[in-house]
Amino acid sequence: MQMLIEGKFVDSSDGGKIDIVNPATGKVIDTVPAGTLEDLDKAISLAVEGQKEWNAVPLHEKMRILEKYACLVEESVEEISKVMCEEGGKPIEQCRTEVYANAAIFRIYCAAAYTFYGKTLPYNGEARSQGDVVMTVHEPLGVFANIVPFNYPCELAAHKLAPMLVTGNSVVLMPSSKTPRSAIMIVDLLYKAGVPANAVCCVTGKGSLIGAAAAKDSRVAAVSFTGSTGVGISLAETCAKSLRHVSLELGGNDPLIIFDDADYEKALDETIAGRIGNAGQTCCASKRFIVQKGIYDKFAKDLAARLSAVKVGDPADPSVEMGPCVREADAMEVERQIELTVSQGGELLLGGKRNGAFVEPTVIKVPKTADIARDMECFGPVWPLIPFDTMDDAIEIANNTIFGLSSGVITSDMQTAMKVANRIESGSCIIGGSGNYRLAHQPFGGYKYSGVGREGAVSTLEEMTQQKTIAFKGILND
Repeated sequence: MQMLIEGKFVDSSDGGKIDIVNPATGKVIDTVPAGTLEDLDKAISLAVEGQKEWNAVPLHEKMRILEKYACLVEESVEEISKVMCEEGGKPIEQCRTEVYANAAIFRIYCAAAYTFYGKTLPYNGEARSQGDVVMTVHEPLGVFANIVPFNYPCELAAHKLAPMLVTGNSVVLMPSSKTPRSAIMIVDLLYKAGVPANAVCCVTGKGSLIGAAAAKDSRVAAVSFTGSTGVGISLAETCAKSLRHVSLELGGNDPLIIFDDADYEKALDETIAGRIGNAGQTCCASKRFIVQKGIYDKFAKDLAARLSAVKVGDPADPSVEMGPCVREADAMEVERQIELTVSQGGELLLGGKRNGAFVEPTVIKVPKTADIARDMECFGPVWPLIPFDTMDDAIEIANNTIFGLSSGVITSDMQTAMKVANRIESGSCIIGGSGNYRLAHQPFGGYKYSGVGREGAVSTLEEMTQQKTIAFKGILND
């Protein structure tokens, strides 16, 4: 597959390529261009002009084009899903759900754009503004460099394309080099729907090269990044030097607190569902399971029994519940983290083994002092169970981390649930379920090292634009 610049499928300027590997088989299934700095420079130059062209398109016409795009996505669900499944190892039904989410996200942002109003300030609010009419309007920032991670290449691309495009910005989209092909397909559908060729492009390549270079380019008005905390900090430092906007959705070690008065079967269901999707490779997946001591031992045993029956295998098989990690190297890192956790006092109840890119569903009883119970984010199918005595203990364990993306609490006592939600340090808290929860309207993002800014229709349009004040001085005076 080729990348898209100026509305055309192109190779990299030096002919370099990146192999795309099917993690379930370990075989190379395709290649994409290894984009160069020359390719990026051309894409940004075109985006500067494309932004002006796209911004000049009336809002109602933009909405017509983007609605057509959403329809084209829905017509291409099977084709895009197959590509995502092959290159990322995500079970096929989860891929279909994600592609439908892409179309829904675009429609939701289109609806939000129609109510994204400016304001009229109070008449005669100050003596010095007597007779003035003062109003505000929203204007686009300019060119966005959008860096998308491997784990949700279709859904997260929508979160990084839709709000920028509805507000008149242009976008240089840079997908993960592990799962870039669905992003290429999405951008091609935007062209087919009528988005101008230079208003959006897709540059494939190594993020350490083109992503870092985009953040340094003065023609880029803003960088939106989802990925690791370390890379996010580096991008923020770069953008800070020229006071450019940055939106970061970073790592997490999200807690799910389960009290002993919880609906037991529901708690088991949520514990599994909150982690198993995409083999645990989800930013807001529950990654620490903090269970009250009254049910801790039984819960651990029953969870291991349930997970031992999970069907792991070829993600293209509709009956498979869990596929591989995205690459064997990623699975090896999960394996290393499991071994470290056991060496730090963890008791392995299930799994712990790796076969290629596949990691078995793994259940470990963990002391609260272990790295995985605090700051070590494990991006794989691992369920670390940490015991607690009281609500205060649970909150202390939950907050004892540098991260704060999402969280969940399950209890039959709604007063307890609200106290937890009020005191937990995270961008969201789901009562009655795991923190693996994201809606297109939701202001999604985290506390502490989990990021800066929010993605969601209720708040993102503000972040994608700048406000201008227009004053009609003395227009109401005689």
